[in-house]
Amino acid sequence: MYLSDEVIYVCLLLVSIPIGFLFKNSRHANLKAYSSTLIGFIFALIVCRWDVLHSLVTTSVTCLILAGVTARYVHIATFVWCFSYLLYFRTTDLFSIRLPVAHSNAIQLMLTLKLVGIAYEWHDSYTRLKTIRAQHKTDESEKLHLQDMYLSVKPSTIRVFQYAYCYIGLLTGPYYRYRTYHDWLEMKHGVHIHGLTFMRKRAIFGSIYILAYLLLSALVSFNDALDDKFYTNPLWYRLLYMPLVFTLFRCRFYSAWLLAECMCMSAGFGAYPLVSKPKPAGFGAYPLVSKPKPGQGPTDLAALKHAYEQAPNTIAYDFETIHNIDEWKCESAFTVKEVLRYWNMSVQYWMATCVYKRIKWRRIAHPATMFVSAYWHGIHLGYYMGMVSTTPSILAENAMEAGVRRRIPVNSRFIRVYDMCSWFFRTRMFDYMSIGFILKHFYYTWKYWKSVYFIGHTVTLILYLIGLIAIQIRPRGKRKEIVHKDLGIDVQPKAPEEQHQRLENEHKKEL
Repeated sequence: MYLSDEVIYVCLLLVSIPIGFLFKNSRHANLKAYSSTLIGFIFALIVCRWDVLHSLVTTSVTCLILAGVTARYVHIATFVWCFSYLLYFRTTDLFSIRLPVAHSNAIQLMLTLKLVGIAYEWHDSYTRLKTIRAQHKTDESEKLHLQDMYLSVKPSTIRVFQYAYCYIGLLTGPYYRYRTYHDWLEMKHGVHIHGLTFMRKRAIFGSIYILAYLLLSALVSFNDALDDKFYTNPLWYRLLYMPLVFTLFRCRFYSAWLLAECMCMSAGFGAYPLVSKPKPAGFGAYPLVSKPKPGQGPTDLAALKHAYEQAPNTIAYDFETIHNIDEWKCESAFTVKEVLRYWNMSVQYWMATCVYKRIKWRRIAHPATMFVSAYWHGIHLGYYMGMVSTTPSILAENAMEAGVRRRIPVNSRFIRVYDMCSWFFRTRMFDYMSIGFILKHFYYTWKYWKSVYFIGHTVTLILYLIGLIAIQIRPRGKRKEIVHKDLGIDVQPKAPEEQHQRLENEHKKEL
């Protein structure tokens, strides 16, 4: 019986979950490293077949760069190499070599992030050590020593290979730093990490998304709009196709990412102390929170150190480090910018850390990050068309926020009406922009958008103009720089605090 690549892919994700329980309680770092790498390489062979050679070449040359280039420039060399090879990987047909199989692209994408990420970690460790040696202030020195203890890395060549091919996150993510992988190998108290508690909820929702994906697959397909016959359908059907196919698109990613999170939880991977029990009286009773973030791991290193000094059975763990998607907030957020904050969060951390924060000229930091993100996703022009469309959407939302919403009294019922309209616009804009990611090619994306009269761009322009007009009739005393801030020219405003509070309350109810 022939199994499609999609079925094989899902089966490997499902098999990864029970495998994780074999690693959770192990205290042997080398055994975990070698066995998890072997499993990952077997997975890569099943998915990629001979195309696994691409990942081997990428990893081997990266190891040579890490071994031969000084830590001061190793991150730049690795970035250039990995992203250059990614271009070759996607254009092998120009060199009379067949293109790699579809699912090998996912492995190559995650490998690129991991190898570039480890080079940045190494560079930051080198910079941190230099700063420590030159540091004289006690407070700053203590902070840097904590960072050196819990963030610095200097892996061997074999560890780089093991990190690259670890089965956890190999197929779908989430992205995690080398330091997170190192902490998992050295973890001694896996028996006290109760991953099943976290898995249960994610597995239930994952099953719902898989079922929804199967049901929707019977109605629409990602390839429908590639056929000329599709455009003989009436306008209402072409408009309806957008939300249907984007829902199918979301369910596909939701289910894959939730299964990937369950894989991490079963192995105790990415588990860090969230809160420890209060200290005995007289020692300052208070909870210790390490504040882990997706992709990054713990951010309060002093609290992390104190938590590890407690008895292992008194520590409560959290898997926020490998939390890749907050689908509830993605679905209920009122603005485009809010959705982007909760979608593929571990990759967003990588983009922020390895691209956005490294660019000193702040005016080009955001567009440069968007360009790298689009390039990483693929070289198809449809990706860029979808990505670029987010900018005018955000500008329109900011203009309406500054010109309209802030004029409405806080206690007015029209606030809720405005927020619902904002949610509807955001939802439909993502339906519209997703066409670029689904159809990929410029010709098909343009053809579809043209068939619906570029409705997304048209509505965005209208809302932007309404917002500008509303701003112009503000009181003259309103300072120009504040208006610029509202429009997102320099610093884009965050969503209103009451929106965040409402989302948080609704999220807690859902949980």
